[in-house]
Amino acid sequence: MNKPFPLSLIFLLASQLLFTPSQNAYTQSSENTPEQTATTTVNLNQVNDVSTTYKDVFGKFGDNAERLYQQYGTFALEFLKEYKIEGLALLEKHGRSLANLHPLMDYRDIFHLYSNPGNNINNLNIFSPETLSQFYKTFGDEGIKYIANSPENIFLINEDKDKGKELINLANEKGDIVFPLARNHGIAFARLYDKDVLNIVIKFQEDGLLAVKKFGEKAKILFSLFIDDDTFYHVVKTYGHKQTIPIIYLFYDNNDFNSQVYDYLRKTKVYEWVSNWWYVTDTSMPNTQSDTVIRRENAQRAINLIFELGNDFLDRFEILDINNVKEESITTITNKLRNFFISDVEKVSRKRIRQEDVTFQDKLFAGLDIMGLIPIGGGISKGAKFAAKGARFARTTKGFKGLINLTDDLVKTYGDDVVQFVAKYGDDGIKALKVTDGKILKISQQYGDDAVRYVSKYGADAGTAIERYGNDVLSLARQYGDDVVKYTALYGDDGLRIIQKHGKDVVLLSSIYGDNVIKMTALHGDNVISYVSKYGASGVKVIEKYGDDVIRLAKRHGDDVIKYVGMYGDDGLKLARKGKAGLFIMRFTPPKAFAKCAKFIKYGLITTTLLIIATHPIAFLFSLINALAWLFGASPVIIAIIFGLVAAFFIIRFLKRFKWFFMPFLVCFRILKRFL
Repeated sequence: MNKPFPLSLIFLLASQLLFTPSQNAYTQSSENTPEQTATTTVNLNQVNDVSTTYKDVFGKFGDNAERLYQQYGTFALEFLKEYKIEGLALLEKHGRSLANLHPLMDYRDIFHLYSNPGNNINNLNIFSPETLSQFYKTFGDEGIKYIANSPENIFLINEDKDKGKELINLANEKGDIVFPLARNHGIAFARLYDKDVLNIVIKFQEDGLLAVKKFGEKAKILFSLFIDDDTFYHVVKTYGHKQTIPIIYLFYDNNDFNSQVYDYLRKTKVYEWVSNWWYVTDTSMPNTQSDTVIRRENAQRAINLIFELGNDFLDRFEILDINNVKEESITTITNKLRNFFISDVEKVSRKRIRQEDVTFQDKLFAGLDIMGLIPIGGGISKGAKFAAKGARFARTTKGFKGLINLTDDLVKTYGDDVVQFVAKYGDDGIKALKVTDGKILKISQQYGDDAVRYVSKYGADAGTAIERYGNDVLSLARQYGDDVVKYTALYGDDGLRIIQKHGKDVVLLSSIYGDNVIKMTALHGDNVISYVSKYGASGVKVIEKYGDDVIRLAKRHGDDVIKYVGMYGDDGLKLARKGKAGLFIMRFTPPKAFAKCAKFIKYGLITTTLLIIATHPIAFLFSLINALAWLFGASPVIIAIIFGLVAAFFIIRFLKRFKWFFMPFLVCFRILKRFL
């Protein structure tokens, strides 16, 4: 066999393998935890396809892209490719939840769901991916916003598709207060709810609530007409809504006054006496009143008769429901009714409604509690008499909860406008009032609802920033997110200038990698955004510590200067100052080996290299393999195999040439083998 043939065969194999793509074209940053860096085993061709397909993504997001790819697969790369830094921010915050949703929802819907600033994402993560995706497909954004802030609403909405959509429409119209109402009293009551119903329940308690639930709009009509009528209040509280409301409505709805009772009274000539005495009207005069006035007067007559005659009057009616009230045939008039009409009317002693020893705040608390608007274990403040004014303006559960916490001191300090303010903004309004010492009342009038949210979220400094920059900062906040106000409050003119220049990208990077991103960008230039996009929080720390020195080196020798200085600190910076050669050593020396050899840097680059070879030959060999793999675009494993084959070839050649040197050892080995 020709001797050069084995050598030719080895180099032929090497030439084929050198051009085989690498398994992992991008090295993993050492800053990651073992859990973060756990990778899925994939074959060579698959990884090659990924590195080729998403080359631009890896180029833009560097270590961040590599880490997210290892955690969430190609979904993360596709998400980064489509949504850039917005996608990076969402993956950093909610990566696992996004990846779990991907088989069930497309990228667009997932991004839309999690990027909506109105959604409380932590609440969305409570639900399983299957539940959340199905709910989103059925009810869309309108439904999501009501479960994002109150997860328990999903049970009401999901119970029935048609009822769920009706509840959502009611919530859009009347506020999310309809959900606790529907939960406690049914959707029919939620349909009826408005500020009049609230007033009814606050004043009449259970009787008002049950009357509205049972008799609907017809009960609302009567309560609206007579809510301030003490006689009506006494009648309902004494005889109950089941008897009184249907009979009163019968009179209200009877324009012709066909009641047998009144037919009888007319026949006995008593009706005119009663009318003159009771209502101070002349029935002989032609009736020129409007239909509305007549209806109200008829209902008032029924109320007065129930008040004076009680059960003697109520017993004349058989009540099947509010639409079916039958009057019993009257053959004889009761003694009480006869005595009432024939007695000296001027001497009749009117009954007076008993003044109950119940405070207004007790009524308010009880009314809200009956409707299910008081949190479990909640109490009501001493300032409830002021809160009652605001209850008529509250459309959300947040507003009602805020009213429960409203104190008399706040109202006295900042005026009656506080009541309506808290009814609208809830606890956020109370917090904003306190941190701004009442200035938020004026700020909100000038700049709208968003100002209250920003101040309650970020404190008094946010209010100062809004007063100083006005609509400039508010318009940016509406475009790029609430954090614009936070960073403007922190960094003033510099923060506003950087946000105006770089928009949402710099705001999002600051929100995930630290507030200092904006500060570092203002101090060290626009390249900071690129470095942070690739290296995350580590990049921010490096720039913050080394400033313009490391920025200058990164511009000269490559962005990964930031990475290696972050990994090796001062030693990394010293090597980076040596130029390409120093960076070459950091790129291809294993981190553990570099840590052991870093002490040699003070002796110079060449001396350091020789000392590494002498003291850590294996580490040097690994570095050489990595360097060749990078140079030829091959896998380090393949380079190691080639090195092994070449080494084996030369060892075999050496053994053949110096066979005589090993002969004594072989003879000894054979002798020992015979005896053993």
